[in-house]
Amino acid sequence: MSVHQITVLLNTTKQHSARTASALRAIFEAAAVQTRWVSADVLPANANELLTDLADPHTQMIIACGGDGTLLQAAHRSRGSGIPILGINIGYLGFITSIEESELNTGMCRVLGGEYVVSRRLALDVSVVQNSDENIKGWALNEVTLLRPPEKSLIEIEARIGGRRVTSYRGDGVIVATPTGSTAYSLAAGGPIVGPDCEVLVVTPVCPHALTNRSLVLEPDNPIELIVGKYGAHAQVDGMNLLPCPPGTHITIGSSSTRVPLAFLPEVNLFDVLSRKLKWTGNSGFSE
Repeated sequence: MSVHQITVLLNTTKQHSARTASALRAIFEAAAVQTRWVSADVLPANANELLTDLADPHTQMIIACGGDGTLLQAAHRSRGSGIPILGINIGYLGFITSIEESELNTGMCRVLGGEYVVSRRLALDVSVVQNSDENIKGWALNEVTLLRPPEKSLIEIEARIGGRRVTSYRGDGVIVATPTGSTAYSLAAGGPIVGPDCEVLVVTPVCPHALTNRSLVLEPDNPIELIVGKYGAHAQVDGMNLLPCPPGTHITIGSSSTRVPLAFLPEVNLFDVLSRKLKWTGNSGFSE
C-alpha cells in the first residue's frame, strides 16, 4: 500500500540532520505526501512519563530520522497505535534502522510506493513494586536494565523465573533484553545475538563477579522476577531512567501484548546488517 501521510520524528542533534531533513522534504513534496514534523530532542525526565503524541490515527507511517535511540523513542511515543516505524540512520550504528543516508532518495521512493515489509517485534512489560501500595509500570522494546547506583560499587539481584529461584547476581547490573535488543546493551555485555523474529528473552549480567554467570535465553511465557538486594539499584527501560529501586524492590518483566511494527526495505536482513555494522568479514572462500 502506498504511503501518503507521514509523521517524521527528527533528531536535530545529529550532524547531518538539517541536510537529511531538506532531502526528505523535497522527496515528500514531489510525491504529494502530507507530513508532520516532530522534534526528538526534548523528553520528560522519566520514561514512564513519555508522551503518546505520535499515535496519530491519520498517520500511515512514522519516520524515525536519527539512530536506534530515535527509533526507540518513536516506539515509546506511538505505543499501541499499530503505526509502522521506519528508521533512517544518520547516527552511528543503526541496527534497527532500514535506510542509510546515502540511499535516502531511492529508499524512500520505494517505501512511499508501498515497497516495504513490517516486522512485529516482541516488547516487554515491566512492573515495579516497592511497597504494597505502589506499582510502577514500564515498557521497553530493547531492554530493561537494573544498574548499580552511582555511589555503590556493586549490585545484588536475586533472579526468579516462573516463581523459581535461579541465582543471585553480584556485579554492575542485569539486563533483560528482547531479540531486537539483543544487539544493543546486552551484546556489549557479552550476550548472544538473537534473530529478531525469535520468541525468547535474554537475561545478561553486566560485569558479574562470578565468572560462571552467563546469559540465559528463555521462553517469554514465564515472568522474570528480579529482587533488589541491600545496595539498591536503578531501573532503566531502553536506556531511559524509570526509577530508583531501594532494597526489597520487586521487578517483574514479561512479554508485552503490544508488538512494535518496524518497517524495512524487503532486502534488509539481520546478517547483512551484522556484517556491515560489526565489520564481520571472515574468509571470502575456502582454499584447497
